[in-house]
Amino acid sequence: MSAKVILFVGIVFAQSSRALSLRDCIQYALTHAPTLQNAFLDYQLARQRINEVRAAGLPQVNANASLRYFVEIPTSLVPGEFFGAPRGTFIAVRFGVPYNLEISLTGTQLLFDGTYFVGLQAAKAVKELTYRNFQRSKTETVVAVSKAYYTTLVAQKRLTLLSQNIQQLELLVRQTKSLYESGFAEKLDYQRLEVSLNNLRTEQNKATELTALSYLALKLQMGMPLDTPIVLTDTLMPAELMSLLPDTLTESQLDFGRRWEYQILLQQRRALELNLKRYQVSYLPSLIAIGNLATQAQRNEFDFLDTKKRWFPIAFVGAQLQVPIFDGLRRASQISQARIELQKNQNELFQLRQALTLEAETARRQLLNNLRNLSIQQRNLELAEEVLRTARRKQELGVSSTVELLQAQTSYDQAQTNYTTALLEAYLAYIDWQKAIGTLPIQ
Repeated sequence: MSAKVILFVGIVFAQSSRALSLRDCIQYALTHAPTLQNAFLDYQLARQRINEVRAAGLPQVNANASLRYFVEIPTSLVPGEFFGAPRGTFIAVRFGVPYNLEISLTGTQLLFDGTYFVGLQAAKAVKELTYRNFQRSKTETVVAVSKAYYTTLVAQKRLTLLSQNIQQLELLVRQTKSLYESGFAEKLDYQRLEVSLNNLRTEQNKATELTALSYLALKLQMGMPLDTPIVLTDTLMPAELMSLLPDTLTESQLDFGRRWEYQILLQQRRALELNLKRYQVSYLPSLIAIGNLATQAQRNEFDFLDTKKRWFPIAFVGAQLQVPIFDGLRRASQISQARIELQKNQNELFQLRQALTLEAETARRQLLNNLRNLSIQQRNLELAEEVLRTARRKQELGVSSTVELLQAQTSYDQAQTNYTTALLEAYLAYIDWQKAIGTLPIQ
């Protein structure tokens, strides 16, 4: 395939691909990542549970209809003296008719129940808890997408460097081959260069596959269909990372309030406090108002639609008071368990503060080390490039051997690998540091 065809294909692919910056990828993930969508759905569920709990304190109205057909009309025993029989005897008498239909409307209203009001507060606390879980999921999504994005950029950088090396080495191989065919170079020199070129092409194939996989991993983290072509528009900016040295990464006070993990535990504590209160107020009585309106018809035959026959109304209002007296110490046990859960939460808060402090310090030190390593590897790459450039000039002038040139080429290839590895580690450490101190941009 000619260079023009390759260029044309590249242009067409670029035009059909979706150009995305890191911010674009993050925004896409925040609306399409399945795990984040589920976290948001959990938050919506918690909001609906508040309505469910609130409904228990609103009027409850139910309609009922009851139709009974007595195959055998119930029998009652009536004292015999009512019918002139001796005292102490009973006469079996059947009262009623075979068909009975009753239609009723019953309403209840909760007047007082301490557990209801506490339960409503607890439902709101759970909603806040799920919201904080949702925010934590957003942070984790941003971290995952950012790392995948920079991993892909570094893979592309590695592939670009390899392509440049191959182009330069291909030129050298062609020149050496011409010298060999003209009798001015040994066959061994040409073969050594060709072996080095083949090795570089093998590394290029590996880097190509790694870059393709990096794109797939990025789209997976974003929740984007894997067959969607994309192009990354951001570029690596090592100088911006290096500017963090040395003053920016000094020891600083960690604000635990910026970490969603800490806020989640605080909200869990609030829920546990309400749980304890719920058990405590369960000792209070509860009062419910009740009202019933019904109508009843009794027939010898199934003729309830006959408007000429009478229906009998039934209506009552009342109240139900329930006073807990003794429950076998069940509530006392529940209160003790709730207090123990609160103590556990206090211990977890202390442990989390310690862990977050250690995480932030570890991330700071790791970023410092990786930035220092990046600075060293960048300098090594510059030196290796200068050595290779000198070796090539000496080779062209015929004052050095091919072995020296291959050694310089190998050193340069290794320096490139070390540099791209250090660059990726620095970016990943920077993301971890932002997450640790709670300054990772969400939007």
